Amino acid sequence: MKITVGTVCFIFNKDNNKILLLKRAFEPMQNMVTGVGGKTHFNEDIKASCIREVKEETGFDVTDLKLHGVIKTLLNGYDSSWILSVYSTDNYSGNLIDCPEGELTWVDIDAVYDENLIGFIRDIMQAVLENRVIEGTIEHDIKGKVINKVLDEVVL
Repeated sequence: MKITVGTVCFIFNKDNNKILLLKRAFEPMQNMVTGVGGKTHFNEDIKASCIREVKEETGFDVTDLKLHGVIKTLLNGYDSSWILSVYSTDNYSGNLIDCPEGELTWVDIDAVYDENLIGFIRDIMQAVLENRVIEGTIEHDIKGKVINKVLDEVVL
């Protein structure tokens, strides 16, 4: 059984009402859309991991990260699970680079659900857009389709 700790971050441009999304270039979930992020190194702080992954994938330096929750994902039929910290920010600087993981695109926030979002990303997106905090477990298949989920809002 493999458990990976990781992060996903959604970057907002509030001036233009846009969100930066990544169309994955590789399997699993090739050509599907997500935020930016990835694996947290063994000795790395989770928030620092998010900042590093954003820099590697976008070229942006980010601050003022907002935590939207912790989600456990289970890949059905495989011994694979992620513990995923979900962040967002609208405070970034730098120049957008070509991402080694896929194609980065600024998408109108109002059209985000028109994108080919990975299923579990679609399920957590509302909490991100509404600045809420959630936690739970989402089981999905190799294509990102949600099979089962238990998500709860965290009351602060």
